Amino acid sequence: MNNFVNLILYRLAHLGQIPLCNGEVSRAPMIFGFCFPLCYRCTFIVLLFFITLFICYKHKKDFNIWMMLLCLLPMITDGCLQTFYGIESTNIRRAVTGGLFGFALGVMVSKLYSYVDKRL
Repeated sequence: MNNFVNLILYRLAHLGQIPLCNGEVSRAPMIFGFCFPLCYRCTFIVLLFFITLFICYKHKKDFNIWMMLLCLLPMITDGCLQTFYGIESTNIRRAVTGGLFGFALGVMVSKLYSYVDKRL
């Protein structure tokens, strides 16, 4: 527990120098010499998540649940390749798989909200 707190304090103290999510500068976008607080994968997960929520709620779009499940697979596959086979992912692959995952997460949350809203 103490190591976890120290890690969080270290990353907060170095905000703008290392990303908060994984701490590897090579995996984070650099904007005018400032290290973005999230890596490429996390940035695109958050970005596409909010864009998908906006599309689903504002424009009443409904996406297929199977499409959502298919969008989860690339990030899961990429993570397994990195973990079990030692194949290093590129920043482009991280951005694409993170974007697809963020889209799927947004669809899942919007479907859950629709389901709960109909039940109430």
